[in-house]
Amino acid sequence: AKPARQLLLLGSSMLSLFTASLSFQLPSLSYQYQSQASTSVIRCSATVSATIPPVVSATIPPVEMADAAHPLIQRANEILYSESGFYSPYNESAFSEDFVFRGPYIGPLNKQDYLSTMDTFKIHEAIPDISPNAFGFSIDPKDPNRVWFMVRNSGTATGELGLDRDGKLRVPGKGAVLDGCPETFSIIFDADRKVKYLSVGYVADRFEGNTNGKGAAVGIFHVIGLPFPSPGPLLKFAQWLPPPGGGPPALFPGK
Repeated sequence: AKPARQLLLLGSSMLSLFTASLSFQLPSLSYQYQSQASTSVIRCSATVSATIPPVVSATIPPVEMADAAHPLIQRANEILYSESGFYSPYNESAFSEDFVFRGPYIGPLNKQDYLSTMDTFKIHEAIPDISPNAFGFSIDPKDPNRVWFMVRNSGTATGELGLDRDGKLRVPGKGAVLDGCPETFSIIFDADRKVKYLSVGYVADRFEGNTNGKGAAVGIFHVIGLPFPSPGPLLKFAQWLPPPGGGPPALFPGK
């Protein structure tokens, strides 16, 4: 027993003379640990130094609102409601000679193709009370000649929708009620304030309305019950097909 007791006393004596120091570094925190031990007391001390990054508040730019009196916004609104060929008979002089139309399904169309297509469909006759219910007009910050806006078409199809230039292929609306989804439109004007470019039918929320997520004329076709090819080779091929008996393409004459 004596050797064991002596060994214990020797260990206690050595601990009383021993000082241990331990340092370690964590991200943004520095810790120092030191202990002293004796036969009766163990002392611990710790120091903590922390570097906390300053709180950076986000820079929030002011909200920019379009001026409703802006001449291009006023002109875009006029063309949309009374000169487009979609919501009303078209004004041919409102479109520049290098005009281009684009949509997710139809296009690109030049001026002749676009006006012929409007003559074919006659949307404003098929749905006499059609309205774009336009909202959210703004000027493109990168292109001061471009006006962006949203539409949500509405109306009742009490007339007939045209499918050919000669007016022989007509589809009755049968009183179908149009409740369109929100769509993004844009108009680019040239130096003479004629329409140089028109984009339509880009759906913002396909879950709204009763057009099955489709915009522009394609959404109207769906409401009336007229199937329309999905974007792809079939649709491109259909645009080039002549009607029975020959002549220009039935779907988009003038191509």
